[in-house]
Amino acid sequence: MDCLSINQKTIGWLNSARGISNGKIEKLLNYFEGNTTYLWDNFECEKKNLQLKEEIIIELSRTKDSFEENMLKKLNEHNAFAVTIFDETYPLLLKEIVLPPYILYCRGSIKNIDNLSIAVVGSRKATSYGKWATEKFTRELSEIGVNIVSGLAAGIDSVAHKTALKCGAKTIGVIGCGIDVVYPKINEQLYNEIAEKDGAVITEYFFGMQPMPNNFHDRNRIISGLSHGVLVIEAQERSGTLITAGHAADQGREIFAVPGNIDSIYSKGTNALIRDGAKITSSLDDIIEEIPLLKEKSAKKNSIDLTCLSSDEMKVIKSILSGNKTVYEIAGETGLETPLLLSILTFLEMKGKITKISGNKFSLNQ
Repeated sequence: MDCLSINQKTIGWLNSARGISNGKIEKLLNYFEGNTTYLWDNFECEKKNLQLKEEIIIELSRTKDSFEENMLKKLNEHNAFAVTIFDETYPLLLKEIVLPPYILYCRGSIKNIDNLSIAVVGSRKATSYGKWATEKFTRELSEIGVNIVSGLAAGIDSVAHKTALKCGAKTIGVIGCGIDVVYPKINEQLYNEIAEKDGAVITEYFFGMQPMPNNFHDRNRIISGLSHGVLVIEAQERSGTLITAGHAADQGREIFAVPGNIDSIYSKGTNALIRDGAKITSSLDDIIEEIPLLKEKSAKKNSIDLTCLSSDEMKVIKSILSGNKTVYEIAGETGLETPLLLSILTFLEMKGKITKISGNKFSLNQ
């Protein structure tokens, strides 16, 4: 990033101070009538009226003048960017939840973040059954162009992200620490690969924040908030995965649970979710029938004859499957060089698979 907007500068500055929560940012904004410029310009003369601890006021006053320069340095050093709830690029689904994060720090790309998304979550100590189920559902969702959201943790989360990448799907990892902190360290390569392949790693925590236990409760509300539904693969009776499911219920998201061995500690949580009303999930159809957008997407895919298509043609079809796209957008998603892509698009039009529509976009024929 070359510069920060007044929203990014002000919210980032508040967010950088230890002791200022998302809820406290909301109160400060309300005090200044929701105007970040007013907050920034009048902080010093109003600081005694803001009900902040003295050490927080001192910290904010100390860092204010140099904050923009220092934050830009950190963002560029880690190839990251910031987006606030006031920005057009902020995820639309996330705006729907109670107390959405006022700022997100991101690596990768969030241009596809509003596409149909399913969170796939589960135990850090995944069993072979859990890994198999995660691969199965993630692959099937990826094949119909669904974004896969998870928490970049060990176990089920990692399997979901890796399977999505293998299938060419977009995947979003939401972490409970600073964007410059990789946790668990074993996932450093996965963290980088998600960002490099047009997925995104996202956090609401400022640089340097370590993965404190309490962070993950708030992190989980973002996982469910970015998703149209949450699929729980394996979960112990008391686990962070169930907290994600709880957030999903509060946010009005669909909750799906894969049943497991009644004698396994890693299935007690999922089986309890089913008992309490989550949709028992043994096939992709169980998910599709509960989400209208997914039902439409599945029907569209099934109506297209994909026989006799090359691997590059399949890449293009898969890209357009998630929504009408321009040549530039398809090239970005498929990695195909423009001359080759233009040739493929021409052949797909001749085969009756796609149609060029207004806005220089391509649409799949049904």
